[in-house]
Amino acid sequence: MKSASKSASMIITMFTQQNQEMQLAQAKKEFDEMAKEIADRRKKLLFQLDKGKKKENEKVDASKAEKFKSMDEHRIPLEELEQRFQTNVKTGLTKEIADQKLIEFGKNELSQKEKEPWYMKLIHELTSMFAMLLWVGAGLCFLAYGLAPEDPSNLYLGVVIMVVNTLTGIVTFFQNAKSEAIMDAFKNFIPPETLVIRDGQQQKFPATNLVPGDVVVIENGKRIPADIRILESNEMKVDNSSLTGESLLLLRSPECTNQTNPLETKNLAFFGTLCKEGNGKGIVLFTGDSTVIGQIAGLVESSGGDDTTLRKELNVFIKYIAVIAISVGVLFFVLGFIIGYPAITNLVFAIGIIVANVPEGLLATVTVALTLTAKKLASKKVLVKNLEGVETLGSTSCICSDKTGTLTQNKMTVENLWYNNKKYKGMNREKMGPKYHYEYDLNEVGFKTLHETAILCSEATFDNSLPQEQQIKIQNAIGLSQQQKDQKLKEAQEKWDQNFQKMTCQEKPTIGDASETALIKFFQPINDILQTRNSRQVAKDSENKMAKMPFNSTNKYAFIIVEYETQDSHFCLLTKGAPERIWALCDQAYNNGKVEQKDEKWEQSFLQINEQFGRQGERVLGFSKLHLPKDQYPIGYQFNLDKMNFPFNKQVFVGLISLIDPPKDSVPYAVIKCKTAGIQVIMVTGDQPVTAAAIARQCNIITEKTVDEIMKEKNITFEEAFHQSNALVIHGDKLTKMAIDDEGLPEDEKGRQLQEWLGKPQLVFARTSPAQKLIIVAGCQRKGHIVAVTGDGVNDSPAIKKADIGIAMGITGSDVAKDAADMILLNDDFSSIVVGIEEGRKIFDNLKKSIAYCLTSNISELLPFLGFVIFRIPLPLTTVLILCIDIGTDIFPCTTYVFEDAEIDIMTRRPRSQDEHLVSGKLLIYAYVQNGVLSTYCGYFQWFVTLYDFGYNPSDLLFIGVRETVLPKETDVYDPSDPWFGNSNLKAIKEFENGQCDGDEGFVQNKTEIDWIYANHAKLDLRMAYIECKDGKLKETFNWAPCNVNLISPYTKRPYCYSTEASNYGQTSFFYGIVVGQLTNYQGLRSLKNAGVYQGFSNYYMFFGFWVEFMLTVALSYVQVFNTIFGTRDLLFIHYGVSALPFALIMLLWAEGRKWMIRNSKSNNSCPSWWERCVVF
Repeated sequence: MKSASKSASMIITMFTQQNQEMQLAQAKKEFDEMAKEIADRRKKLLFQLDKGKKKENEKVDASKAEKFKSMDEHRIPLEELEQRFQTNVKTGLTKEIADQKLIEFGKNELSQKEKEPWYMKLIHELTSMFAMLLWVGAGLCFLAYGLAPEDPSNLYLGVVIMVVNTLTGIVTFFQNAKSEAIMDAFKNFIPPETLVIRDGQQQKFPATNLVPGDVVVIENGKRIPADIRILESNEMKVDNSSLTGESLLLLRSPECTNQTNPLETKNLAFFGTLCKEGNGKGIVLFTGDSTVIGQIAGLVESSGGDDTTLRKELNVFIKYIAVIAISVGVLFFVLGFIIGYPAITNLVFAIGIIVANVPEGLLATVTVALTLTAKKLASKKVLVKNLEGVETLGSTSCICSDKTGTLTQNKMTVENLWYNNKKYKGMNREKMGPKYHYEYDLNEVGFKTLHETAILCSEATFDNSLPQEQQIKIQNAIGLSQQQKDQKLKEAQEKWDQNFQKMTCQEKPTIGDASETALIKFFQPINDILQTRNSRQVAKDSENKMAKMPFNSTNKYAFIIVEYETQDSHFCLLTKGAPERIWALCDQAYNNGKVEQKDEKWEQSFLQINEQFGRQGERVLGFSKLHLPKDQYPIGYQFNLDKMNFPFNKQVFVGLISLIDPPKDSVPYAVIKCKTAGIQVIMVTGDQPVTAAAIARQCNIITEKTVDEIMKEKNITFEEAFHQSNALVIHGDKLTKMAIDDEGLPEDEKGRQLQEWLGKPQLVFARTSPAQKLIIVAGCQRKGHIVAVTGDGVNDSPAIKKADIGIAMGITGSDVAKDAADMILLNDDFSSIVVGIEEGRKIFDNLKKSIAYCLTSNISELLPFLGFVIFRIPLPLTTVLILCIDIGTDIFPCTTYVFEDAEIDIMTRRPRSQDEHLVSGKLLIYAYVQNGVLSTYCGYFQWFVTLYDFGYNPSDLLFIGVRETVLPKETDVYDPSDPWFGNSNLKAIKEFENGQCDGDEGFVQNKTEIDWIYANHAKLDLRMAYIECKDGKLKETFNWAPCNVNLISPYTKRPYCYSTEASNYGQTSFFYGIVVGQLTNYQGLRSLKNAGVYQGFSNYYMFFGFWVEFMLTVALSYVQVFNTIFGTRDLLFIHYGVSALPFALIMLLWAEGRKWMIRNSKSNNSCPSWWERCVVF
């Protein structure tokens, strides 16, 4: 039975291996055929394509993006390579040729982008579209002052606008001072010195002097100094995670293993990657900008981001305002000519109307609001480098996220254990703590055996040496002598040792590959790994060397023989390797400390668990051991590792350990929140499709069977399975094939296949290159998405910069990714993006509220001008008081909107569409037609009440500005019993002797208009001026109202009643009427749809804003200096906006009633109600 069982297991194992090899050969054949077909089609298209220089240039640029894809240096024979590079693989370049090539190819460093001077950045901030609108407004103010110098208010207005515009530009400049160190970050990849063979001699000199054809020696722990082809490899392994996204170490060898994709072949090592194991030798193929990293740097520069969505929205808003302001200004400029006003007067009023329409304080409000939000996000570990990026994140509808280091921890971790024919969850004891209920038992024999075997078979250790990056930084420091550098290295090492002792096992750096690192970090909290290894002495081989063999890709196993005293044995053979290989070496297995023969049950269990681990994207290691009998292997036995003079194929199976780069703990829930908010999360990684799909499942990006799984399960074609699942995994080769298929097609027809893929809500792109990530991001943008890209590696930086909002990891992220990003997650927590999205959506809502608030007062600032021009009433509001509203009383409450709590539904509504703008027609109607008119009523009602108290009936004010009259002298006193009412100038007119008159003959030559704008007639009692001839007698033009408030003007020292000084007083009260209206307007705008009561009163900044607003009004009214500058007057309480309260309350009731109708009006079908469609802004 035992032999039969053994034969069956061997047959199954051999069949499995042969079947896999056949499948691999068939897949390779199909891929080669497809590659050949693609190459042929490319040649045909390139031969036929001749459509002008423009398209030729585009093709050249496209080819430069991934020139390394078409290289052949990795596959041509060495003899041809030597000839091409004028070198010798043994002796290297000669000094003469090397010097010549250094002149030809330049230094081995990346070209630095010329930095824009700081003053140019400041000028850029001061000349944005919004800032230019304000500069034009200031210029118009100066022009108006030049035309009418008797009114200094235009001068004040122009100066203050300039100051405000300059200050907001400076604030934005400092807040948006983004680092220009992208190229410097790439330079950090260059090791300071490298070993080179020239003229047959090995020598060390700066890596910047390397040239193509140099033969370099690669040492363990050093960075690769250029793109090289491997000539010799001593188990050399490199970390390519920054380029491909794979966290596993990759073996390098002289053999070309992939002729079509250089990134996949084993005989190339790339500039900037790290040699973590072994050593080797290679020939330099590319240096500087020609390296793969250099081409990615080119992609970063060429993929420069567009304007942020907020910048676009503000530009649209500015166009709206500019068109409205200029149109109304021109209209009334023309209307003034029709009415008969002088040209200068018309121009001054047109300028006043234009300036009144420009919300001067809004730019400062936006800047302050974004700055405050950025600081708030910083407290939540989200660093905003570009202020406008805050809002962009809020409008994000698609997140393209890298896998390694972003969604995952970028470190291999033990996931599962399989021993005693059972699976156990491999929870880490240091992480979960002593109170956690673990599935495995530390005292169980099977676990102890697996523990001991795994540690003795591995060589990884914890590394307390100073990190390579810090060493390079110190060695590359400019201006330091070598002695100073050595001293700094010593100090850095001492500081590092102190920090190292405080680190947990999970935080400590290691020496060894990722798999062994995962093992020691799992077992170290259980028992010190050095103690475990020191408990067993390594046996000696026939050459008196340690009897152990490292892992290699041919054998797929590593083993060690240790001295292990038992009752029947002196030595023990322990083996680690690929699970299929280890299983094939065993004919027995441990089960609860007992040895059992492998049978069909064991075979079935092994195949099932190994397949399950593979489907889950886990890397699996198998372990076995064998106690060598005493009688055959006595003490002092000479082991021969080449001849295998010990029973290597008769081991006892111990168990399996599966490893995975796990998702960060907070990621799965964060992805669910993104989906709830209507945001699609797409994984874009350089890792293998199986691993990517498995991690996507754990992250909740994929929640159902993928198209590929359905295709295999039902044995149907990809096209048939495509419509049966919402989950799709796309290999990068499909993107390459799509790009080839699209060549020669018109622009509008390109990328149709990608658009179809992007229609899937659950999507993963695997094995993608940096250029392909750019294509994916561009495709998402073309589909109408606002795209956020997250990443941490060099390979992510082009896509990060291309995205609408680029997000980099702050801890594990490379400097390149951080510098390309608009936002950095300081805690590397993907869930912080959700916080950022909520804040971004909130700030978009709050900016809407701020704009509606500011525009409301614009109407109440504009209509007084229109009343002054059309109905010739005294000017109710001066341009200086308009300024006091825009950048005085309005700006503080407007800014406090940023502190308002988010709407209840903010994270359940879908992302705003591209058609939903910051300033829409509905918002303009609400601000201008609805609240703007009500706010104007507040001001006018207060103004009319005030002037009535000073003797002016509202009806008498109509067209009072065009009434001509005979002015009295300042010394005249009003006398109603006098035929001339006390007007001595009127009495002196011959036609009006004895108080009699005959028509208007006496008025024609002596009439002048009252100056209601300036103080020229402020001391006159207008009851003596407004006289007319009626029924042959001189009579008063108006039935004057009683003087209810007998106040003396501090400027004229005369009563306000019946004088033009009452107009100055009335202007101040009109101003206060608008302020009162804005207080209730603020309350109505605190929420867009929810009842205001639900917002509560927790926004203490709102009360501070109201207090500042109140203090400003008090200062403007009661501080004499401000009275002089702004033309205001000290008011009584009854004129302090009290009369505006009725209309202010109507404004609040309308706002709440409108929101109630939006919430409660439901349509009879699935479409939104009329209120939702036409009223919600």
